[in-house]
Amino acid sequence: MFRCALPFAAGLGLCLTGAVASASGLSTARFGGEHGHPTTENATALYYNPGAIALSKGTHIFVDGLIALRGVSYQRPDSAVNLQPGGANAPNHSLDHFNGANNGTGNLFNVAGAPFLGVISDFGTEFIHGGAAVYVPFGGGAAWGKNEQYRDTGLSAGAVDGPQRWYAIDGSIRSFYMTGALAFNIKAAKLTIGVSGSAIFTSFDTIRARNGDGSDNIVSGANPDDFAIKEGRSWLQASGWQGGFAVGATYQPVDNVLWIGASYTSQPNVTGGMTLNGTLTNLLATSPAPSPTDIELTQSFPDIVRLGFRVRPIPKLELRVFADYTRWSVLDKQCVMIASNPDRKCDFEGAETALTNPEGFGGNSEGTIGVTQHLPRFWKDAGGVRVGAGYWFIEDLEAYIGLGYDSSAIPVQTVDPALFDMDKFSVTVGALWQAHRRLAIGATVGQIIYMTLDTKGQNVHNKFQTPTRQASADGIYKQWLTIGNLYLDVSF
Repeated sequence: MFRCALPFAAGLGLCLTGAVASASGLSTARFGGEHGHPTTENATALYYNPGAIALSKGTHIFVDGLIALRGVSYQRPDSAVNLQPGGANAPNHSLDHFNGANNGTGNLFNVAGAPFLGVISDFGTEFIHGGAAVYVPFGGGAAWGKNEQYRDTGLSAGAVDGPQRWYAIDGSIRSFYMTGALAFNIKAAKLTIGVSGSAIFTSFDTIRARNGDGSDNIVSGANPDDFAIKEGRSWLQASGWQGGFAVGATYQPVDNVLWIGASYTSQPNVTGGMTLNGTLTNLLATSPAPSPTDIELTQSFPDIVRLGFRVRPIPKLELRVFADYTRWSVLDKQCVMIASNPDRKCDFEGAETALTNPEGFGGNSEGTIGVTQHLPRFWKDAGGVRVGAGYWFIEDLEAYIGLGYDSSAIPVQTVDPALFDMDKFSVTVGALWQAHRRLAIGATVGQIIYMTLDTKGQNVHNKFQTPTRQASADGIYKQWLTIGNLYLDVSF
């Protein structure tokens, strides 16, 4: 079912919506709470460090549930609203006649969840360990609130979806991992090593407002008494499979006192270059029904390096430090191409100067064939660090606290309400209770504190050439995220 009933003309458009980023970029992994890290002994090691599964004993079934309460606001200034075609002296219908439709504040409040299910085992040996897990480390979903003053208002009815609608109305982006791993405990060297392989299913299902010229004009025509509806809707559904791997190791220079762990997780498809297939459906005023087109979406997701330390200066106290480096710079663009064009390719010239000279970037060239929409990202590498401490008040009950920082992967020039990120801090508290010799229960609550992002007129989406040009995403972005994590570890 097409999720928009507005009879507006639409150009071809890529529809991406916001993800719940609790680390950098689209990273959402918080599995295991403060016990999810590169030196952990539970099944979340299948993601954070496959070598660490060899620290466990016996067989463990691990079920983890993460819930996130997310609030977002995007304040779009008057200066971001596109002038009506016809020159600088032409009326700006979006402000003169529909004030508040393309400017003002869009808000979002969503509740999201992310499960992790894993099994690890030593197979009754002290040397070889194995495991498998399913989880979603990238992505999320979002549904923006409505601007009720524009509901059922004729020409401007599309504004009910908020001023951010030119990038995001609602939808989801997810990468679902199915991982298997083997690890080895080399006791003589106080070392564990491991490797994992993953089958990855990535999907997009998103909707946005879109005009063929990349503007945010609600209507066309310079005469305020002779409007024609221009605003449209575009719906993208695409999915595809990728493969990936991870390697990792842990080292205990002092038994039961100091643990050091490191891991590398590859890009989906190892060298990048994800290809998703699906349909782009546009609702056109000239047609009685939406018109779907088969498309191919190309992009790249990052590889990740992790490093972690745990130390117990006394038996009841454990101190932890973990860091990661995520190579988000591989996400330089997202391209939507017409699948029926056998010569399709997306290689835009001038990418090295796109952010400093946007007016000369994004037009069709010999390197672009069959491109119906191009979104430049030019993300940058990002990293994070967490420190924490756990204290055992009694043998079976640990209380812990953690503090963290993650940098933003997205430059202000290409940030938008669909995909945005800020520098952020995290504070978490929780406890791990060994309720029974075969059952451990962990619970964590945390607050992600995002720094306010003000683009200050630096956004360049509306300065590119077609088919790269988009509505301006200038404005002030604010976000908060409260997370809760509960897991059960059943051992045999």
